[in-house]
Amino acid sequence: MNPTELNITKIELTSNNGWTLNILSHRVATITAPLGNRKTSYFGFDTKEQAEKFRDWLLRKNKCSSAVIRHSERLATEWEVKTWNVPTSLILKCAVKDLKESSNATISTESVLQRG
Repeated sequence: MNPTELNITKIELTSNNGWTLNILSHRVATITAPLGNRKTSYFGFDTKEQAEKFRDWLLRKNKCSSAVIRHSERLATEWEVKTWNVPTSLILKCAVKDLKESSNATISTESVLQRG
């Protein structure tokens, strides 16, 4: 599967205002503003420890401008890392990886971390 095969689910967040939640996979989503520019990205995890490890890697490798961990509000996971200014290539890589591993729906932080 390559990124062009992603089936993105779009959910309007506000009536007629154009803010959209774009669900790329079970564990990856973005929010776009009315003109289509991405405002935030979300990465979902089963445990707070996994989320912390991913957030720390993002910040250490300068893969985002900011990242916070919280109980999930956008994804169907226990925890999510809400991020700003993550490269599109990393978002797509995580989404494709999640879809490929859909049998256990896990983003393997180790494989992403090793490549950084």
